Amino acid sequence: MFKRSIILTAMSLVFSSNVLAKVETFPAASFCGENITARNAAFQNLLKEEGNAQKAMQRLMTEQVGPDARSYSFIYNPSFERSNRQFTCSIPLSDEIGKFKVNVHAQLENMNPGRPGGCEFSRIRRVDDGQGWKVFSFKEQGGFWWTDLPKNGGFVNYSQFIDNQYERSSSLQITCRTTWDQGSIKLHHIELEY
Repeated sequence: MFKRSIILTAMSLVFSSNVLAKVETFPAASFCGENITARNAAFQNLLKEEGNAQKAMQRLMTEQVGPDARSYSFIYNPSFERSNRQFTCSIPLSDEIGKFKVNVHAQLENMNPGRPGGCEFSRIRRVDDGQGWKVFSFKEQGGFWWTDLPKNGGFVNYSQFIDNQYERSSSLQITCRTTWDQGSIKLHHIELEY
């Protein structure tokens, strides 16, 4: 009987080798940031619109964009040119990672339903071609709109499977926008399960 249970246990381990066994958590405050090029272009438009550098700078300095001082979250609630700005999270991958599940955990406030604004996923890979490093971006299927996610007291979660194909010098890039009219995103953390 004991011998049979050992054989069954060993066989179940062999057939369950593709089960996700490791979870890594990445705090958004450390791995996410606003696209500076898009922000600077938006600020130039704000300067033209306001006609006053001090007023435009005050508006920029008082908006809620960046790491939350009280947590490990990244807050995104731009006060101008919301449709033209975005933030990106870059999560390092390794050649030990094949197929994995990415989980995004956030909190939304004051977002109107049915508005576009969400996240898309890409894998970024650096390759040395003998003359220097080249960077390639591979857009992944899927992604989401913030207002389409089921909410639990403002909290939202999104999960998706991605295949890194055990490639080295790669990262997962999550590019996000908010809705054009109102609402804030507080991205808590991103998990990788593999």
